[in-house]
Amino acid sequence: MRYLLNIFAIFVVSFSISAATNQQPLVLKQDAPTTYVVKKGDTLWDISALFLDSPWLWPRLWQVNPEISNPHLIYPGDRLTLTWRNGEPLLSLKPMKKVGPHVRKQTKDAIPTLADGLVMPYLKSDLLLTNDDEKSALRVLGTSEGRKFLSHNERIYIDGKVTHPDWTVYRLVEKYDRSGDDVDASAYSLRLVARATLKETSDKYSGLQVINQQQEIMINDIALPVIGDDLALSTVFFPTPAPAGIVANIKGSVDNHYFMAVNQVVVIDRGADDGLSQGSTFDLAKRGAAIYGSKGNYRYKKDIGVNGFRSAELPAIPIGQMVVIRPYAKFSLALITKSDEPIEVDSIAISPIQFDQTKETTETAVASEASNDNA
Repeated sequence: MRYLLNIFAIFVVSFSISAATNQQPLVLKQDAPTTYVVKKGDTLWDISALFLDSPWLWPRLWQVNPEISNPHLIYPGDRLTLTWRNGEPLLSLKPMKKVGPHVRKQTKDAIPTLADGLVMPYLKSDLLLTNDDEKSALRVLGTSEGRKFLSHNERIYIDGKVTHPDWTVYRLVEKYDRSGDDVDASAYSLRLVARATLKETSDKYSGLQVINQQQEIMINDIALPVIGDDLALSTVFFPTPAPAGIVANIKGSVDNHYFMAVNQVVVIDRGADDGLSQGSTFDLAKRGAAIYGSKGNYRYKKDIGVNGFRSAELPAIPIGQMVVIRPYAKFSLALITKSDEPIEVDSIAISPIQFDQTKETTETAVASEASNDNA
């Protein structure tokens, strides 16, 4: 039930945002097909890329069919047909199977938004831990034999009484601090070390049997329960633009790399409390050059020992796109879906609405200046 409510909520948000941005013309790719039959292995992102340069515009292109249940879901075998209405392109659906006027029965799963292998690990396991959760998290005590490094099939003990049957053991990788606002928050990225099941419990500790191991377990590693299917997140969600005005900072990657590329997951310092949800999309950018000095003495670098100030910071340069796959309260995990160059730590993520508005303002200003010069 929570899954259906989550899908419905995402659909409503998608519709609301598409209505708010309806003034922007919807431009198709020049080689967009007029029909497309969905294949097994397709993703919503792949199909969107056949028609649009901006995947967050998908809800405007996708024409919901009111005659079928769950009309926002797409299945292998469905035929998507491109039509036009009032000068606007629309994709409509001819379903693979239709039994009765309002019932759509499927023996196959709906296609996910992104490849399951890129998203599911971050939905089933916690790979980001808030500062408060880090302080209260259960820790590995060790083994009865007193070994410092613990190996496969051993029984390890954690410092608390628990009842959850399935557990994962993680190691803290990197601490990230939120920046760019007055919110005091930190988070840690985690590396999966092992999986274990509960075997015994007492008031002071619980015993876990290690069943799968990625590397040696160490004393003080963190133990977290495995998240079940009741998590209100899914591999099927609609891309929507992040709210205008939000600028997030790329704090790092879950792999602890400084440079990131397509299909890598990054940590950003904005989350659900800032209005982000699963499917929120961003344009990635590197900061524009900072200009120092005064008129007639502009320069890129600040002179050493001079208490100068920035005269201007030039517009950011677009270098890619990303989509939030798991929001937390103050931070989020996001998947890079496009990169024109390596994405560095401290790159910025800007709402595509804001980027488009900035681009239009700049182009208007340039056109106006050119017109004045020619007058």
